Amino acid sequence: MRKFNSHSIPTRLNLLFAIVILLFLAIIGRLLYMQVLHKDFYENKLASASQTRVTMGSARGEIYDAAGKPLVENTVKQVVAFTRSNKMTAADLKDISTKLLTYVTVSSPDLTERQIADYYLADPAVYKKTVEALPKDKRFDSDGNQLSESELYNNAAESIAANQMDYSEDEKKAIYLFSQLNSVGNFATGNIQTDPLSETQVAVIASASKELPGISISTSWDRKVLETSLSSIVGTVSSEKAGLPAEEAEAYLKKGYSLNDRVGTSYLEKQYEETLQGKRSVKEIHLDKYGNMESVDTIEEGSKGNNIKLTIDLAFQDSVDALLKSYFNSELGNGGAKYSEGVYAVALNPKTGAVLSMSGLKHDLKTGELTPDSLGTVTNVFVPGSVVKAATISSGWENGVLSGNQTLTDQPIVFQGSAPIYSWYKLAYGSFPITAVEALEYSSNAYMVQTALGIMGQTYQPNMFVGTSNLESAMGKLRSTFGEYGLGSATGIDLPDESTGFVPKEYNFANFITNAFGQFDNYTPMQLAQYVATIANNGVRLAPHIVEGIYDNNDKGGLGELIQAIDTKEINKVNISESDMAILHQGFYQVSHGTSPLTTGRAFSDGATVSISGKTGTGESYVAGGQEANNTNAVAYAPTENPQIAVAVVFPHNTNLTKNVGPAIARDIINLYNQHHPMN
Repeated sequence: MRKFNSHSIPTRLNLLFAIVILLFLAIIGRLLYMQVLHKDFYENKLASASQTRVTMGSARGEIYDAAGKPLVENTVKQVVAFTRSNKMTAADLKDISTKLLTYVTVSSPDLTERQIADYYLADPAVYKKTVEALPKDKRFDSDGNQLSESELYNNAAESIAANQMDYSEDEKKAIYLFSQLNSVGNFATGNIQTDPLSETQVAVIASASKELPGISISTSWDRKVLETSLSSIVGTVSSEKAGLPAEEAEAYLKKGYSLNDRVGTSYLEKQYEETLQGKRSVKEIHLDKYGNMESVDTIEEGSKGNNIKLTIDLAFQDSVDALLKSYFNSELGNGGAKYSEGVYAVALNPKTGAVLSMSGLKHDLKTGELTPDSLGTVTNVFVPGSVVKAATISSGWENGVLSGNQTLTDQPIVFQGSAPIYSWYKLAYGSFPITAVEALEYSSNAYMVQTALGIMGQTYQPNMFVGTSNLESAMGKLRSTFGEYGLGSATGIDLPDESTGFVPKEYNFANFITNAFGQFDNYTPMQLAQYVATIANNGVRLAPHIVEGIYDNNDKGGLGELIQAIDTKEINKVNISESDMAILHQGFYQVSHGTSPLTTGRAFSDGATVSISGKTGTGESYVAGGQEANNTNAVAYAPTENPQIAVAVVFPHNTNLTKNVGPAIARDIINLYNQHHPMN
């Protein structure tokens, strides 16, 4: 046996005391480091660990016409709000929803099976029993490890039989409230949908805070689009339930939005989302040392979003709508509009790009119903006809095919193996010399075909054989010039999802030739309006804009002072000389004022209150039974010497071939504008 050495005890005690002293010194050093040297850092860290911030959206800004008339309005209402503590369990939420139902009313709740299952499993004992009853492969993976809690829960929810979810109508109302409470994240605040609250309900709920933890009264709003002719371009806003659109949620979250924020989902509401979106309120939630909510402080007050005012005066818009309806009903009366999809017109300020009106009338071919369709001016496409001939001549200049007001021979065009191509006057005048100005005035197809052929690098000879090796290049050149005017390209309008026209990738030589006089590619009325506005503006193409400016709110929450005007945006300049542009101006003037028997647009001038320059167009087509029909189109600007309005009109599939209604409508729109805004 080893002999005990009593002298080793003091040595061990001394070593132990030394270790203890070193530990105390380490603790003191650490406290010195934390409380003196880095005091601010750790105080901030402690504060951040015991508090969190949440945001809530505010009422949306409103939309007004050019005269300040509202196009949408917010209906403010008081609602139940719920702020969720991080300590609340599903069972707690179930208890709150049952109690809350005694204070509010809920009508006909629409529930999913999963919402009912979540309510059923909110009881911990029920959940435990349900999980234990699951088959082994629904609780463990192939290696025998227990599945994650989320997987177990999903399997438990899917295992619940229908008879286990057979709740009464009152219980379903509680489930509806529970599902909303359950969708609110920790420390977040969400509005709970119920039937409208009465003043008594508001007062009672506000005083029952101890019985209803997390429940309070808040202010919310409903978005109402007023019934006007511009309703279709206003767009929509997501509901509180839907919140951020799933496909755009990540982008919105990066901008500081919350998942349940209501945002614009289409047209003006979407285009000007960040302007209309209200300033979010910010609240700071303080936690005690146990992680329970101790207090809630408001850091930033929310405020209503800014407003936007449009360039469109509703009174002028309505008068254009009424005009279109009158003309369309007249054509219905004589049978011409039976197969027409409607009639559309756009008016722009050619010097600023401001949209003055975008009117549409949709005709349901099955029911005969007529409905406003402003949106159709940027989404529907049509065969333009001869209105585009100024762009074809421009392409001739750009590609060195034409020189100034060049004279060509107006004649029947015959290619080897194909039927003749005529101008509308066919053989009545035989072959004769014609200038670029006269080609516009008379609307000569022959002049355009020869120009297009020149772009292919060939000169017309009767019954010639056409080589098509340069077809793709030539179509590219023609469409490129058209695009400089906005035909077949985005106009840049401040609306999402505009159509850029129908420009087929597959085509043949015949398509190329007919495209030169507007019988192949399709364009929107807005594109045609930008085209004529570009001519009126000496070749400078401006982006159309519907919004005139961004405004703040006055004391009553209505339209306040101007914050930011929407600037004119130049897109490009057509690549032709000033002298060549002057030829187009002269041609458009002659269309309206010429005295030749071949002048095509006298309807522009007959009854006009100002001098109008323009171009007619006939998009040829056929309707049911093979009956011939025309898109009776027109583009125009006025006054001729100082253009202040540019107009495009499209009247598709009119079987009344003897009456060109397009220029008459354009003239009357210009006359209406002159009444509302006298032009010098």
